[in-house]
Amino acid sequence: MKKFAYSSLVGLLLSFNAHAISILLPAYFYPSSDPNQSFWDEMTAAAGQVDITAIMNPDSGPGLSVNSDYTTAVDAFRAAGGKVVGYAHTSYGARSQAEVLSEVASYANFYNIDGIFLDEMSNKSVDLAYYHSLYSSIKLTNPRYRIFGNPGTNTLESYLTVADVLVTFENQTGYDTYTPDAWTNNYTADHFAHLLYNVKDETAMLANVALAADRNVGYLYITNDTLPNPWDTLPHYWNAEVPAVSAVPEPNSDLLILAGLGLIGFRYQKFTGAKI
Repeated sequence: MKKFAYSSLVGLLLSFNAHAISILLPAYFYPSSDPNQSFWDEMTAAAGQVDITAIMNPDSGPGLSVNSDYTTAVDAFRAAGGKVVGYAHTSYGARSQAEVLSEVASYANFYNIDGIFLDEMSNKSVDLAYYHSLYSSIKLTNPRYRIFGNPGTNTLESYLTVADVLVTFENQTGYDTYTPDAWTNNYTADHFAHLLYNVKDETAMLANVALAADRNVGYLYITNDTLPNPWDTLPHYWNAEVPAVSAVPEPNSDLLILAGLGLIGFRYQKFTGAKI
């Protein structure tokens, strides 16, 4: 038991990487074959300038069969340096785990992906076991998959045991007064993502990038797109957002070490029940 716990903790420590903000982009638009109308092509062109993880969503999930347009777009994007995760919703813990895992298997069989984005994630303790089971099963599919969970708001610290990255803000208003939970400061920024929509202009976008940089956020996306689907296009200030995000400096290495030790201690306590 002690040997396993120690090796697991060492693995966690080695997994902490210093990096600035990356873009987490809900790419809920079709990869058009027309290069003048393809937002996927624009993402691919930007992938060499900033780290981008695109959330693919062919049909509120993977669909029933492979779509060659998505295959081409995903492969080109990944070849340019981007990462792709597949969308699956969980209905806040009410959806059958078998349905979710069936979609995960379809993504794995259809496309070259880097992980899974679990939408409509609960933030209640009563649903934690549901997400623990999903997390473990997805990691069995591919232990290298990065799992993003989207409660879209502040959540319990324990939810960091069921997702590698938590989306703790998804909204069209309120970012200027939003306050992350204090516990998030104990972890590295690459465990948290914020998604902002209905941000009208470039000036507001730049101000929000600066706010995100101060809020321990490792993944960010800002768009002027609006409801009912704020993720079906790229923002008109995309060519300004890419360099703005890429210009955010890397965090202080000493703070990274402290945050890394904080997460290790938390997961060790969860695993062993030890008091630390």
